Amino acid sequence: MTEDALRPAVACLKLVFLPPSEVFIAEQLKALRRYAPLVLAVRSPDPMGLPAGALRSLDRVNPLARGVNRLALKLGHTCPYFEGQVRRAGSRLIHAQFGTEAPYGLALKARTHLPLVTSFLGYDVSALPRRKPHVYRRLFAEGDLFLACSEATRKQLLALGCPDERLRVHHLGVDVQRIPYRERQAAPDGAVNLLLVGRMVQKKGIPYALQAFATVHRYQRRATLTVIGDGPERPAVEAQVRELGLGAAVRLLGAQPHEVVLAEMERAHIYLQPSITAANGDAEGIPVGLMEAMASGLPVVATWHAGLPELVADGQSGFLVSERNSHALAERLRHLVEHQERWSAIGRAGRAIVEERFNLQRQAAALEGLYDDVLASARGT
Repeated sequence: MTEDALRPAVACLKLVFLPPSEVFIAEQLKALRRYAPLVLAVRSPDPMGLPAGALRSLDRVNPLARGVNRLALKLGHTCPYFEGQVRRAGSRLIHAQFGTEAPYGLALKARTHLPLVTSFLGYDVSALPRRKPHVYRRLFAEGDLFLACSEATRKQLLALGCPDERLRVHHLGVDVQRIPYRERQAAPDGAVNLLLVGRMVQKKGIPYALQAFATVHRYQRRATLTVIGDGPERPAVEAQVRELGLGAAVRLLGAQPHEVVLAEMERAHIYLQPSITAANGDAEGIPVGLMEAMASGLPVVATWHAGLPELVADGQSGFLVSERNSHALAERLRHLVEHQERWSAIGRAGRAIVEERFNLQRQAAALEGLYDDVLASARGT
């Protein structure tokens, strides 16, 4: 009998498993020690190193799901297929990884009578309810536990009507053992490498970062900015780089594997996270890339946005400025560029925060404790 067979299974709903920007979900599932994840997906672009047999994807049995997952869902294949997988695995509970997966979680709960846990990570609690104000009414009535990725997200959920007694804050985490820590020091040639990692969408605030960097570059010609990520705003970003005359000072690398991201963090001196609330209400939870940057020892400049202040201690592990304020971003960046003697202390403070409160292994253990509570409560009803 395998080790996984001895652990109770938790059915994890992630309809598309797994876009590059959501690697943290696979990392969290792999970090579970007392529960065996059974991932239920409609499409599975990449199993992301999960144990053999952990991923059950509808696209393996239904060709329609390979290209048109919504059609496959509408055809009614999803819940019967998922129910069969859940029963065969002997799953003890269901965990919808985003609020957007919750409707399918409710349908599966109705079929299996298993408790349902739902995580909320950003868009699902900020932008989606603006379009569908009552999207979670049934979920809040029938769901067993709701996990907010930050205290800011918790407050948003309460405002939407989420029951406080079934709501907990559960931070995501990063594997600090895999992220090498290095105290940043001034380069002999005077170079200063800035890094920004994030999808090219409005909430990442990339235009404000570029404007701020252009100001810094006027005074520090050896400064460079690397942007990792892709998305619908890439043409606008490329045009802004040209308009600002930044040329070779800005590298747009597009989407990159996680190993490349960590390598770029290793060569960087300062990390930028200029997040904003988008026009449609979309906001961050707490970006995992920011956690990784701080774990690596990078001093950071970020914004007073969503859950970011829960990670960045202003003036200690980095600096926070108001949203959409390229002038303030530039001012803090210039301060770090001109006071490189502060890099080490800020980097140490950031690493300590991540190790204590955003450590993947600790957070996975905390998640398993929450699963225990849900199952204990279900047995008592």
